Amino acid sequence: MDMETNKKKSGCGCGLAMLILLVVVVLTSPLILRGIGALLIYADPLKEADSVVALSGDTGDRVAEAARLYQKQYASYLFITYTDEPARDALIRAAVIEGIPADRVIVTEMQVSNTVDEARAIKALAKERAQDSLIIITDPFHTLRTRIIFRNVFRGSGIDVQVRPVGGHWYRSTTWWRTAEGRRYTLEEYLKILLYFFGRY
Repeated sequence: MDMETNKKKSGCGCGLAMLILLVVVVLTSPLILRGIGALLIYADPLKEADSVVALSGDTGDRVAEAARLYQKQYASYLFITYTDEPARDALIRAAVIEGIPADRVIVTEMQVSNTVDEARAIKALAKERAQDSLIIITDPFHTLRTRIIFRNVFRGSGIDVQVRPVGGHWYRSTTWWRTAEGRRYTLEEYLKILLYFFGRY
């Protein structure tokens, strides 16, 4: 009887421990998920620069944010990275619509296909135009990887680089896991960061 009683008590103890663990996981998972999203979002302190850079890869939010900074006189030129002619022309039109004169919009000569290419192309353009400082605009989930890559590519160049996220963006650290798009971009960013550190991206 004593052995059976002990077994019952042991079973109850394990069940209670599992229940407590489940409650802890449920209560802390939103905090963990927020932390995962928050780690991807980085914003350098905003200060004036020679040019603002709108990275390619979106439909115009980055250009709109760059234009906002241009209008507030944080920068004198807008740099755009070149992916293909239709995308380039669309971004130039968007910049002009947003109030940036066409002669203040400069496109990289080097064609790009990823963030590393963009950093190299922007570095070449900045050197060609004797730029001392740049503000890089991209989506919030892309800011950490952008900062890592740009800081690495620009190391020793003497050019100051700030990375800033698009304001009012749909991606937020507090809600990213609620949409398929948010989950996809978050997982992709962490994978691409790992691949970059292992020299595979």
